[in-house]
Amino acid sequence: MDGAVRSVWAHNFAAESRVFHQVAPGAWHVALNVQYPGCVAVHSSGRQHYDLTAEEGYEVIRANVALLKPLQVGIAVRTVDGHRFAWEFNLRGFDIDKDTRDPRSIAYLAGCGVDFSRLPQAGIDGFKLRFLLQDSGLLRARPLWATFTGAYHVAYFVRLMYGENLPDGVDDFMKMAHQLLGPLYDVKRLAREHDTSCVGSLSNVVKKLDVVPLGEGISKSKPAGTGSMLALLAFETLKQKLGANTEKYRHQLYGLQAI
Repeated sequence: MDGAVRSVWAHNFAAESRVFHQVAPGAWHVALNVQYPGCVAVHSSGRQHYDLTAEEGYEVIRANVALLKPLQVGIAVRTVDGHRFAWEFNLRGFDIDKDTRDPRSIAYLAGCGVDFSRLPQAGIDGFKLRFLLQDSGLLRARPLWATFTGAYHVAYFVRLMYGENLPDGVDDFMKMAHQLLGPLYDVKRLAREHDTSCVGSLSNVVKKLDVVPLGEGISKSKPAGTGSMLALLAFETLKQKLGANTEKYRHQLYGLQAI
């Protein structure tokens, strides 16, 4: 699994961009994973996320996305001819000594291999990644998009791609996401529909589904790239198992209402 992920920094961005341009127009399924430095904002009521309404939950997501800088963007692609690719784009901008963060998340991500010392200088500018994704044909291909517990992943991605703050309301946010990505599915919701015992982390879900190809294993390194690839494999398995019922969960992100 780890060997399938292409780690991208400023020094190899041009070379990987050429490969991405070759792959993107043939995208059939795409999975998204964004790594970010935790959550620092909570709802004013003090209630936990599972006790919040969709609008209240979105308020917290919007506040955190405004305060924090994304670290990595993972994109996994299944092409129409059946090939799999995954990229992990390491973003410039986050300074571990200065920027807002949750120390527990930083410790976890450091343990997963995120190189915080390299990000400020060797990372990719967000506007360059935005241009690549717009210019490559990935969005024009209109693939099916998947993510896992995806509200934060999609929120960071929407902000990156539009280059502006998120809208005030959850409905407007979901409309922006729909316009940008097209069909969007949350693997966590699909997994619960398939089997009520198929819960927990993404690694637990893929183990339950037994979707990791023999010999590849699950690696904690390259968290955004590996996360996107695991989400892609889980989505494709669940889509096959659920058939037409998959469409019931289109545009539903875990923790936010559907539109």
